[in-house]
Amino acid sequence: MAFAASLAKLQAEASCPICLDHLRDPVTTECGHNFCPSCIHQRWEGLQGTFPCPVCLHHCPDRSLKRNAQLCYMTEIVQQSSTSGSQKKLPLCKKHNEVLTLFCEKDLELLCAQCKVSSKRQDQRLIPIEEAAASHRRMLKRHIGALTNHLEVAETVYKRQVANTWEVKRKMKKMDGGIGL
Repeated sequence: MAFAASLAKLQAEASCPICLDHLRDPVTTECGHNFCPSCIHQRWEGLQGTFPCPVCLHHCPDRSLKRNAQLCYMTEIVQQSSTSGSQKKLPLCKKHNEVLTLFCEKDLELLCAQCKVSSKRQDQRLIPIEEAAASHRRMLKRHIGALTNHLEVAETVYKRQVANTWEVKRKMKKMDGGIGL
């Protein structure tokens, strides 16, 4: 059981925090977080100046990322250890021991086909997990875009306030000098 838990932690570390899949040719940001190059470039698409890390929001001054060869090899090992032949080990329903393939939008949980036929679930909208994941990724992207815009506005207001503060200090110093205090 300890091996399974360790393997799960290793799989999480070898996953891209944006696409949630295994890292593909991982790159590392200035703050030390790792991403698939296509994921991080897509996230930064349209941004100018500084580029926030999707994990910690550290502002990376440019788009230069370092390829992480060691993590690339580690990810390959994790992928090999987490697959049996070509079949991925998919999560199983604890109640029915079947593969979880459906997503309940009302309860926000994964279900198997047996769970679908239970009386409690018949009136609820169940969709394939791949469709749900894609839908939620799009929704997250919209929210991140809106939050990025709010952050840019807040930064602009902050810079304006700092400039105003310096201007007030300069005027006060000028007034103090003219009065002879």
